[in-house]
Amino acid sequence: MARRRRSLLHRLLARPAGALSAWLLAPSRRRAALVRQRLLSSLETALPPAVQATDQGLVIVQGALALSLADGHFDQQEWELYRECLARLQLSDRQLRSINMRDTPDLVRIGAGLASLEHGDHRLAVGRCYCLFAAADGQGGGSELALLKTLLEALGHPELELELPTLCRQFGQGESWLERQRASWGDRLARWLLPTASPHG
Repeated sequence: MARRRRSLLHRLLARPAGALSAWLLAPSRRRAALVRQRLLSSLETALPPAVQATDQGLVIVQGALALSLADGHFDQQEWELYRECLARLQLSDRQLRSINMRDTPDLVRIGAGLASLEHGDHRLAVGRCYCLFAAADGQGGGSELALLKTLLEALGHPELELELPTLCRQFGQGESWLERQRASWGDRLARWLLPTASPHG
């Protein structure tokens, strides 16, 4: 009986609640779209077409994915970024099958692959791309920072870590406490409307 009442409530409120959720989330979605575009542009620079379908290209993508997963929270915005990355890059079927978001990334193998990159300019581009991924949430601390240090060491550019605070400020600036609360309520409302939905489904 309780399930029927809840189902009826969802049917009655779905349209107005969906409109309210979209309005609440609109500013954060615009901000997320700008962040996503910057990350995609950086990843495309780090992965020129000649590299994308190679084992080195796969390692670079897996390093970026590991940074996104480092904080243990892979949200809808990160899922959309990851999906768009795969859509834009010319990865082979074998590469796509080898990317697994459920298992712990093999950091030893990723580090060895990054260390094998031959060209200094390419290593630098990959390192700067990773800094952007680590800073994208405006935090860039904890497990993300520890993993970033590991990847930058493998690339031979540990000094790039010094750019992280500035990047975090750039990504985090302009968002007030009220805007964060608005986004939080919009996200809660969206989750209430789709209680069994999964961003990976």
